[in-house]
Amino acid sequence: MSRMGFSERVRIAAVRAQGLQRQAATNVLNSGLLRWRQGSAALRELVIVPGDLRSRDPSFWPEVESGLMGLSGGTVDLNGRSPFDIAPPSEAWQRNLHGFSWLRHLEAADDANAQKVAQRYLLDWLANPGLQDGNKSDPSVRARRVISWISYAPFLLEGASLRSFDSFANGLAREVMVLSGTWRNAKAGYPRLLALTALVVAHLAVKGSEKQLTSTLRLLVSELERQILSDGGHASRDPSVLVDLLLDWLPLKSCFDAREVLLPDAFTIAITRMLAMLRYMKLGDGAVARFNGAGVGDPAALATLGAYDERPLPDWRIAPESRYARLECGPSILIADVGAAPALLMSSEAHAGCLSFEMSVGHSILFVNCGAPSEADVGWRAVSRATASHSTVCLGEISSARLVRHSGLEAQLGGVPLQLPSIVKSRLEKMVTGQTLDASHDGYLARLGLMHRRELQLSADGRTLVGLDWLETKGQDRLRRDVPFAVHFHLHPDSHCERMRDDAGDEAAMIYLQNGQRWRFHATGAAMTIEESTFFAGNSGPRAALQIVLRGACAGVSEVRWQAVFDKPVAASVEITGNVP
Repeated sequence: MSRMGFSERVRIAAVRAQGLQRQAATNVLNSGLLRWRQGSAALRELVIVPGDLRSRDPSFWPEVESGLMGLSGGTVDLNGRSPFDIAPPSEAWQRNLHGFSWLRHLEAADDANAQKVAQRYLLDWLANPGLQDGNKSDPSVRARRVISWISYAPFLLEGASLRSFDSFANGLAREVMVLSGTWRNAKAGYPRLLALTALVVAHLAVKGSEKQLTSTLRLLVSELERQILSDGGHASRDPSVLVDLLLDWLPLKSCFDAREVLLPDAFTIAITRMLAMLRYMKLGDGAVARFNGAGVGDPAALATLGAYDERPLPDWRIAPESRYARLECGPSILIADVGAAPALLMSSEAHAGCLSFEMSVGHSILFVNCGAPSEADVGWRAVSRATASHSTVCLGEISSARLVRHSGLEAQLGGVPLQLPSIVKSRLEKMVTGQTLDASHDGYLARLGLMHRRELQLSADGRTLVGLDWLETKGQDRLRRDVPFAVHFHLHPDSHCERMRDDAGDEAAMIYLQNGQRWRFHATGAAMTIEESTFFAGNSGPRAALQIVLRGACAGVSEVRWQAVFDKPVAASVEITGNVP
């Protein structure tokens, strides 16, 4: 990695200083001298229970009943033991276990035995003080635990003894008290919003917490205004964060209504804008486009959120602050990333995918980014963030963004932040003949001396996509050495692709979609190959896929033209299987 410049060191120092200030405040607020300010560590009455919009897994209870517990892609054999007495197969599994969000699966089973198991596991946790150590005490894990306990309190307490009730009440009060003093230690972004959300839920639900509610709500609104952009996007530029936040905030909004407590205007406005942005970022298959950390999605959750807002799409050419462009013609939807890297504090999960795009045709996906892997497959995370894992141009076999390696900063943010591109220009024109996006970025300029400019033209009927990728120097005629380039077009793993010759005898590729359509792809200005790819965002883990790659070398100026054209439906008798070129 190249040596850090002065301005970069200044930015890192500022972020680190903010983190140290938060830690100092946490140490003071969580000290024994000031804990009295949080009120008594006893809880006696919940006056409201928030709903839970997250989907239930009907297979969870049968597996637990048979002695297995599967969480976050890992499964353990309980063998008659409490899951809290078993060595976790992964950190993600452990975080999920201690967050107690799996209670919704047991409640949904509507089985007395499932309820008894849930109650027993809760008491196991409460009886073991050692469970407060490690990532179990991470503010975001504690926040999920608080929300889960309150949301499923009736399920957990039905038929419980007075001793069990006291244990639960004191345990919940202790969790809220500790979270009140430690929420500032939550990682920047969604984890910090989650921590404050849990505190607001607790103060709404517990009788006599009105004073704490006022001050905590003020903190939540302040953090919300820092993270939610004016167009409803999140400061990380990860559209999947909106899904998690809305699943938390819509039930919270209902709690305010039920308690007849006035909800701040900033909160209501943010929810409305976030729902609009989520619609804007959806492809034809109903999934959120895979940019900057978006990966494995929950179709049921997206469908649930869609029911809360069925208004028309925002009338944007390009999302004003989130900087995504949406082209929609006929059955085709194309979404492209035309934004600079997020602020350093919000970039620990961001991807180097500037000018990449995804495109759907009806309910099928034509071009994708590889997406982010689930928590169970974190080993793929670094690869998934690279430019080569996106449908865009990669120069010199390096990414258009640069990782910022700094151990203290990485520990504070929970990941490796990135920077670049810093300047991204874009323009979207809508005409009778279709829509055209013209964009460029400077991610490679300082290191390789080249600018990347891309033009995408989607025809009015949505059946032709024409692309043009330019590589050009700035301020010099020729580079000292040729720079290799690769234009990647990743395909969904449910698609198939094979080489062919078009009517003129030129080399081309035929793409077969899951919906029975086929699209012809051909290009000039680079050599075309069909190569292996990996789709990281599969529900069952990374999946093998294919990609079309256009390869060449640039000495100063290069121009690659390509197009994907709807060919015709495949005969009904043709079955498309496999991903072998």
